[in-house]
Order: sequence, then structure tokens, then C-alpha cells
Amino acid sequence: MADADYDAGSGYSSAGLSDRLRGKAFPHNYLAEQSVLGGAMLKIESRAMMLATLHGDDFYDPKHQLIFDAIAALNIEQKPCDILTVTNQLVLNGNIGRAGGREYVSSLPGMLPFASNYHHYIELVRDYAVKRRLILALDEVIGQCFSSDLESEKLIELAARRVMDIRGSDERTALTPVGEVLSEYVNKLYHIASGERPSLLRTGYPGLDRVLTGLRKGSLYVLASRPGVGKSAFSLNIAYNIAQYYRAVVAVFSLEMGKEEVAKRFLSARTSLTFQDLELLGPADKTKWDLISDGIGAFYDMPIYIDDHSAINVVEIHARCRQLQLQKRQLDLVIVDYLQLMGSASRHSRAENRQQQIAEISRLLKVMARDLDVPVLALSQLSRDVEKGFRRPRLADLRESGAIEQDADVVMFLHDPQSKDSDDSGTGNAGVIELIVEKNRQGEKTTVELEWNPASMTFTEPGYLGIPDPSSV
Repeated sequence: MADADYDAGSGYSSAGLSDRLRGKAFPHNYLAEQSVLGGAMLKIESRAMMLATLHGDDFYDPKHQLIFDAIAALNIEQKPCDILTVTNQLVLNGNIGRAGGREYVSSLPGMLPFASNYHHYIELVRDYAVKRRLILALDEVIGQCFSSDLESEKLIELAARRVMDIRGSDERTALTPVGEVLSEYVNKLYHIASGERPSLLRTGYPGLDRVLTGLRKGSLYVLASRPGVGKSAFSLNIAYNIAQYYRAVVAVFSLEMGKEEVAKRFLSARTSLTFQDLELLGPADKTKWDLISDGIGAFYDMPIYIDDHSAINVVEIHARCRQLQLQKRQLDLVIVDYLQLMGSASRHSRAENRQQQIAEISRLLKVMARDLDVPVLALSQLSRDVEKGFRRPRLADLRESGAIEQDADVVMFLHDPQSKDSDDSGTGNAGVIELIVEKNRQGEKTTVELEWNPASMTFTEPGYLGIPDPSSV
């Protein structure tokens, strides 16, 4: 960059900085940058580690960026990399003066304190680079808050996207030996078996828990059905179970129902009072009011959180889940009801048609599950072909995109074998509902029979009375 454009305090082009930042020193570690570049000129292993982990703009000092670029160019040409060759490379491209001169380049290998700590020096450079990117990204958002007419929701989305972009660019690409991965996995199994670490969260449905062995962190679960079969009710039953018995923190994003209706379903399941019972309560119905009082008391401190914004997208869901996770210092399950009601993955989505939009939504939900390290249960509609053929659903029936089945770790269908016509009212008739586990990356594919009670909007299993004790699931 031209000297006139360089801001000595910030280490960046003055043209790209706001008045808030111009002249201020950004977070950096000058000695760590010198150590990393010096080590790369001493050993080929160190050079490979640096080039696999860092980029030129990860260095704060402009002359260090030029030296990094010279080392990278030599590596591409498969030439030796030492004091002499790096100096010659900088001379050839006319950057030796801007890189500090011959004497400075020659001094760098002597700046490495301990070769055994080389990995730590790389981590320092990388950590400060992420902090600087975060400052610049949020400064852009602050500027938009002062100068633009964008709505606050759009500014929140912009901030979330900027942070997510930084996280995405910061993901490790290093290859890990399979032996190390398996060793960590076996250690995890040992700790679980010894009771030192909690096992996977159980759904409270013994048949399903036997198949899934619990809800795995970072996994995407898809529950699909035609309207009225009970997918919303079943997902809320699972939310209640894990929140009640494991004190698990659950985030429910309901794009179809308002938060009052969602809460009413929880209360109905807890008290066994139907919606009609609740709506027709009289002042003299003391028994029912007592049930309601006890039910509200049970839910008052239950860690279930509801968001009923109908126009929400995946980026906003991700940001709100991250906020909840930071506030509560835990997040155990995210439920999204349901996929097809989302307009697009974000307001800035470039998807041209509905299939591409759903594919993008599905992919970002999987990314969110991995990033937050929580299971995500996403509800989905099935196509009408299931009803037309009077048959059991299959993966091809997932509505509007085959990408859902590709991204999901588990795909489950709720199917009423007795009904030929779906009931859009969401009440249906009591009876057996099949829970078909059609895709399961961690185990078998099978069918679990559930008993549906439309009055209280609850599913049970034969011989299963209410919510099971956690020791029995």
C-alpha cells in the first residue's frame, strides 16, 4: 500500500478506517509475528505449519505481510526457504525496502525463542488477527447504525452475518490422524461409562431412544409428516421431557404457531386438560384451576424458551441461539417448526427458486448444529404424494428439496396408517401413529409405534404412563 494511505497507528489503510479507529493501535503481538516468520525460514516443518494455518493478512505489520508472501511464493515454486532465498525473492519483486531491508530479514530466524513453542506463536498471531477482524466488522455495523435507514432487525442480521463470516473463515483446515480422533472418542466413552460425563439426552420415548441412543450434539434431526399428524406436538413433547428431567435448555422457534398457543400445548400436556377445557373454564371450576396452578408452577422455572417470529431466518435463529447459549452457559436442543415456512436462509440469500432456498436453509441448519454443538430438530412438510398413494412416506417425499435428506443425520416420519386424509385442524383421532426412522447415520432404520392422544396433544408408548422417569429411558 502507498505510504500516504497507511495509518501507522492502526496498521491498516487509512481510507478504510472510520474516525473512531484511525490512529489507534489494533491488538497484535509483534514478537510472535517475528518468531513465526523466523521459524519458517529455519525448518520446512515450521514453514508447512505456518502456511497451513495463517494467511498474509493475519500479520499486523505490513512488512511481515510482504515477508510471508515471499515465503509462500518460494514454497509454491518448491524452492529452498532461508535468509538468502527470502531476501532475494523480496529484491526480485521490489519489496525489500518495504519489508524492513536485508538486515531486518536476516535477523528474523534469531528471533525464535523456543522452536518447541512454535505452534503457540502461530496461535498468538492467529488469535490477534481474529480480534482485529472482529473490530473492523463491528465498526462497519456501528457506522451503519449512525448513518443508514436500515431497520434494527436488519442491522442485527448484518452484525450476526459478519461474526459468522469471521467464524467461518477461522475454521481449522488441519488434517488430524485417525488414531487421535479414535483415542478421543474412546476416552469419551470411558468417561460416560464411568459416570464422569453425562450421557446423551434421551427423548423420553423408550423405543426411539433405543434406536437413536439419545440426541447427539452437532446433529441435524428432521421430523416430517403431512399436516395434522402431530409433528409439532411430538417435538414439544420431547422438549418438555428433556427440560423437565435433565434441566436441559431448549429453544423453540415456532414459525406457525404463536407463543401463546405453544405454551397452551405445554399446559394441556401437563394437566391433561383439553383446549376446550381451558377455553370454557368458569370461576367455580376449582379442581381445574388447581391443576392449572400446579402446571404453571412446574413451567415457571423450566428452561424452555419460545420465539414466534414468523419471518425469522436461519441467520437470525443462529444469532439468537448463540445469545441464549452465552446467557445460560448452555444450550441443549433447538427446535425449528417448520422448514417450509422460512422465506429464505437470510434476507441476503441469492437462492433463485424455492428448491434452492430450502437447500440453503437445510445446509445452514446443519452448520448451526455443528457451530453451536447442539442437536437441532427441524420439522418439515411431506408432499401430497403420500396421501395420493395412500402409502407410507419415504425420503423422496420431503417437500421441495432433496437436500434435506442429504444434510440430516436422522430423518423421521410420523404416519397415521389408519387415515387416508390428513386433518389440517391438527386434532385428528386417537390411535396408533407410526414413527418411521427412515434415515439414521448412527444406527438402524425401524418403526416405533406411538399412542396419540389428541385431547392433550401428547404421544405415549404402550404401557407408558405420562412422562417416564429418566432412569427408565
